[in-house]
Amino acid sequence: MPSFHCKLATSDGRIIEKTLIGDNKVTLKEHLEREGHFVLDVRRVERGFRLFRLRGIRKRFRPKDFITFNQELSVLIKAGLPVLLALDTIIEKMGEGEFVDILREVRGDIASGDSLPGAFGKFAHIFSNLYVANLQAGEKSADIPLALSRHISYLKKIEEIKQKVIAASIYPLILTVASLFALLFLLLYVLPTFTRTYFEAGTQLPGLTLLLVNFSNGIRSNILYIFCVAFGIVAGFLYISRTEEGRTELDRWKLRIPFLGNVYLHYSISKLSRTLSTVLKGGIPLVDSVRIASGTLNNKYLRMEFERAISRLEQGEGFSETLSRSKAFPALAVRMIDAGESAGSLEQVLNDMAEFYESDVDSRLGILTSVIEPALMIVMGFLIGFIVLAMYMPIFQMAGAMS
Repeated sequence: MPSFHCKLATSDGRIIEKTLIGDNKVTLKEHLEREGHFVLDVRRVERGFRLFRLRGIRKRFRPKDFITFNQELSVLIKAGLPVLLALDTIIEKMGEGEFVDILREVRGDIASGDSLPGAFGKFAHIFSNLYVANLQAGEKSADIPLALSRHISYLKKIEEIKQKVIAASIYPLILTVASLFALLFLLLYVLPTFTRTYFEAGTQLPGLTLLLVNFSNGIRSNILYIFCVAFGIVAGFLYISRTEEGRTELDRWKLRIPFLGNVYLHYSISKLSRTLSTVLKGGIPLVDSVRIASGTLNNKYLRMEFERAISRLEQGEGFSETLSRSKAFPALAVRMIDAGESAGSLEQVLNDMAEFYESDVDSRLGILTSVIEPALMIVMGFLIGFIVLAMYMPIFQMAGAMS
């Protein structure tokens, strides 16, 4: 049974703290109140391994499961079930697991009088600020199902564009890795086997074959040094990326890569616009909405520029005006936001802007995939053909001498 840290006030005015064992927080609190205690706080004591699991759950928690949970919760509440009964139904159906344990905690907090966004907000490592903000908006408007449906649509759109980016990257990556392994196999194993036969036969090798043999021997004899240099470069890169200044500079460099930088920038802007539009539709004020939306930016440089815009927005400047001062955001995006502010339809303009940039990312990824695949095949085909030609040139030379 779980342990709970209880903070109690006695009848003579003393405050005592003790650790007790109980089934759950609600029943333990009721038991203490029946004994005449005034319960100030009841908090579950988490063991070390459980804390580690809860912090690491986000990596193992699939977005598809979270979408399914919200769909079921929305349908049950819309059907007229109270929130507690809806959670009980979902928990019972899901069986056992880490996410179910968290839902039980949330259910217990709500039963103790906590609000729905307050209960979910205690697990900020799992439930995003955007999700909690949507729940707050739904609670304020007395329409939780609408808030959940809005968040589900947002998750589906974000997951769709994310999957497109991943799908467009997988094949070129596989092709590159396979080609590099083929090159190393030819250089480090096949080529030495062929040349050993030539040297034993006393064959005079052409200059092209000698060049390739020397290159192969250089790699084989210095493989340890090459590995150490590569390890040092990777370690240095990782160290720099963990520092505040280094991460910012690396993220700024990402945006300057020809073609790929624009794909990355437009993907970030589409995600930011989609998030901001979703939060604004929930009735959250602009400044708070912008602050919540900034959490979706994984690029440190873009987030730094956006946070500067937030500080100017808090001073009373217009949203488009604050963004126009930064060179990180495209002029087209700033003009679209300016038009939305002027017309009083910022939510719709942000949604249209997200659709526009998602479409742009999709088309650019299509172009990139259609270009990079044949380019990689041509380059790797040329290199492998060059190695094969160098290996067979001594045979052609001997055949010419015999004729």
